[in-house]
Amino acid sequence: MVKTVKITTDNKISVEELPNWSLGSWEKAIGADCTETVKTQIMYDLFREPVVMIVDESGLVKNREVNAVGSFLYGIQNHGTPIVGDIIFGLQNGPQILPLADAELVKFFLKDHFPLLEEVQK
Repeated sequence: MVKTVKITTDNKISVEELPNWSLGSWEKAIGADCTETVKTQIMYDLFREPVVMIVDESGLVKNREVNAVGSFLYGIQNHGTPIVGDIIFGLQNGPQILPLADAELVKFFLKDHFPLLEEVQK
């Protein structure tokens, strides 16, 4: 099992356990049939490491709801394009996307920076 942080379109944040760190697990975690990894300068400035969002590439076509935190991290305030659907996070190491080293710490960090997030108790 590997852990990641998930943020839903209704501003719920949780640590999710995935059976493995694979494309199929990412897609299942966010309800996608095609994922895309997104990294931005905003995210690097916030995390101070190469954290990436894993998003539903076809979320707009499927009329998914806007993800407020994902959209901010993507830079909607600069270009107007939102992130839609649920998101999870990983860490880029060269060409590889790895699981977060400490998902609980990332969850608390995000909750601290985005007070609109509500923790999901499991």
